[in-house]
Amino acid sequence: MILKDLFTDISGFAEFVPGIDSNTNLSLLNSHAVTAYKRIANIVSVPVYKKIIEKGAGDELYYHLRTALANLTMANDTVFDVLRKRKANIDIYKSEQEAIRRAYYENYYNAMDSLIALLDSSEDLGWEDTRYYKMLDKLQIKTTEEFDLLYSIDLSYLFFFRCIPIQIEVLEEYLTGYLERAKEKPSVLSLINRALAKMVVAVALNRFDILEFPSTIRNLFTDSKVMRYGTQEQDRLLIISAELRGQANSLIKDIDLLLSDPQDSDIETETSFNQPEDKIQLMP
Repeated sequence: MILKDLFTDISGFAEFVPGIDSNTNLSLLNSHAVTAYKRIANIVSVPVYKKIIEKGAGDELYYHLRTALANLTMANDTVFDVLRKRKANIDIYKSEQEAIRRAYYENYYNAMDSLIALLDSSEDLGWEDTRYYKMLDKLQIKTTEEFDLLYSIDLSYLFFFRCIPIQIEVLEEYLTGYLERAKEKPSVLSLINRALAKMVVAVALNRFDILEFPSTIRNLFTDSKVMRYGTQEQDRLLIISAELRGQANSLIKDIDLLLSDPQDSDIETETSFNQPEDKIQLMP
């Protein structure tokens, strides 16, 4: 039983999850805990997950792991909790359900951010042998801190690591050639990195739920209401994604100009325009 690895009873579980009913049966939550476990273990790896459990109570990594697992379990259980309350003739509004679910996810992401930040500075847990960590060698932007300077992500380690496959994808499909050419002109690297960061976030907006983004990106939606409307939210996601892609493509055009040889390059029609003082006359 997944929950029994970290919690002995419902009272210990309730310490990490606000608002849980004390009558809740811990075993009934285990099916949701399995889903939560797989999601967490996919990021930190199963061996690292087990080593954190071995550390036991009192360890900071253990505390954050318990927080992450408990809150993600309850986020998965939210819908079924509504059904249980309705059977007990307890009414609950959809807006309340959504607010509770968001709060659980917020706690989960904060705990995972702290967990990954600690793992990133550890040397004895095998974090460097995990799938995500090994991918770092293929990246152009290798750290959360560096990515945050290029495009603010609230120093979210979880978001950065989840975007590692996307960064590799963007590099291979769009920017590898520019990096090769930039070896002769290192000053262009900062522009390439900024274009890369914006393109990564743009792709992520098309693939992740908005709940999975750091608050600085979620705030772009000015979502002051608890209720979420699927079509409106999806439209807004696509709009912001398109805006970031446009900004990235604009940077790439600037990079093209900076990397091209002025003596051999053709005239760039998008930036070369006739001015009145040029005194250029076209023959009929």
